[in-house]
Amino acid sequence: MSSDTLLRQEIRYSIGHIRSMIDNYSGLYSGENLARDVLRYCDEMADAGTSYPRLQEARRLVEDRCRRLAQDTDRFALRDPAVIAASRAQVVAALDRLQDVVLEWRKAHMTVPSSGRLLRRKSL
Repeated sequence: MSSDTLLRQEIRYSIGHIRSMIDNYSGLYSGENLARDVLRYCDEMADAGTSYPRLQEARRLVEDRCRRLAQDTDRFALRDPAVIAASRAQVVAALDRLQDVVLEWRKAHMTVPSSGRLLRRKSL
């Protein structure tokens, strides 16, 4: 497999785990903190100290959407299933954008192996 394919699979796997967290988030338990948990995985995926502006913007969007979902699913508020579904879809859309930006950033920062050594070998 090429390094590009492996990179896509790695990012897709990480995003898949985050998606399952969002799908299973109920807002009914006091110990749940969706934004914190999701952002921890996002930071692991994209190196937290990155100063890439598009990545920071995508991360902020995911954080905002997660906080909105947490508000919509608050156990002490009026819970409207349509609003919760729309809010959940917005988080997923923000994750899709983050996935694209992380892939773009990681591709730009991948080290390309030198082929010079292979070209200098004697033919058999």
